Amino acid sequence: MEEMDKISQLSMDVAGFSPEELTVRMEGRRVTVTGKHEKESVWEEGGRSREYRELRREAVLPEDVDLQAVTCSLSQDGQLCIEALRLAQPAMEGRAIPISIQQEEAGAGKEPQSSEPGTEPAGESEGRRAP
Repeated sequence: MEEMDKISQLSMDVAGFSPEELTVRMEGRRVTVTGKHEKESVWEEGGRSREYRELRREAVLPEDVDLQAVTCSLSQDGQLCIEALRLAQPAMEGRAIPISIQQEEAGAGKEPQSSEPGTEPAGESEGRRAP
């Protein structure tokens, strides 16, 4: 699947199949292309030939496409093109992510450690008095 700025595009060669012999179905994000070609010829001498071809291809559309705006076209040279409009993504502004400091729990006989040298852990200075 080729992705451009505003369109996601999937192309496949289906030369030898007429538009009436092709079916394109979509279930959720899965696109299925099937084709069935049958041709029988009778020769003047009484002989016969039969041609039979079958095609089945599947693709999953990207998360950022508008599933209601999927289109399909067939070119004269047998290229089937499935296009889907991409949804506009909101611009992400840069932001700072705070870093939390994990401390061990204060156990028996252990004093909590401060994250900065020369400072006391939160809540420790209120209950102490100068000697």
